Amino acid sequence: MPSEEDALEKATRNALKMMKDAGFEISNRLKVVVDPKLPFMGYSTKRSGSDLIVISGMALESGMVEGLLIHEMSHIYRINTNHPSHNNKLLDRVGHFVINKNNLTKAYQIKIIQQAVNHVQDLYADDVAFRVFSQSGAFPPDRAFSFFLDWINDKPLDSKSAKAVWQNIGIMLDNCFALSSMIRHNVPDINSQAENKAQKFLAQTNERMKKGFLYFKDFMTSLKENITEKEFERNLTGYLIRIVEIGKVC
Repeated sequence: MPSEEDALEKATRNALKMMKDAGFEISNRLKVVVDPKLPFMGYSTKRSGSDLIVISGMALESGMVEGLLIHEMSHIYRINTNHPSHNNKLLDRVGHFVINKNNLTKAYQIKIIQQAVNHVQDLYADDVAFRVFSQSGAFPPDRAFSFFLDWINDKPLDSKSAKAVWQNIGIMLDNCFALSSMIRHNVPDINSQAENKAQKFLAQTNERMKKGFLYFKDFMTSLKENITEKEFERNLTGYLIRIVEIGKVC
């Protein structure tokens, strides 16, 4: 029986080959490691000049590790090809501007702003990943549908506190991310299950949240591949400010 290390090495080789075959070769040095205590599936970063992917123990056991690696490699591809969505200086500049301008001092507020930025980055990474999936068959549409359906939450927090308001915005953004991802990658919404879950959530909120949902879903669905840094910065700033506006008035 192959060891964990052997299984990870094999999955990494397979994912790198699928990326290359689809036209998205990762040419930099890459290291993949497992963090058994990582509470989420994985992440990618740079360390000592090399690309690094860290995955959790549960990811390695999930049977979806190659798909996860392709997703993280797609982030690396976006970084290495200088896409604005993965320009950390630009993202930090926009984030600090929105946080400071609106005096966002609560950890839960900053967390939602970071989550919103992560969604945009994931959408751009998945534009690469799903082209790899389409060619390789590593993540078939039925599995993608189940994955995104699980993302959607149909129950808002039943509280009027400021923290709950922001947390509900976070749920709405998750729902928009899942639905827009399905649209961008032509993942069929079987029997409208995903849309119905999102609408069930909205039915328990207010008009401002419902209007916000329409805006954010459209924003995420309409993200352009070819975009200048200036245009991306302007669009991202407006997107984050809209979140703050909903957080203030709900």
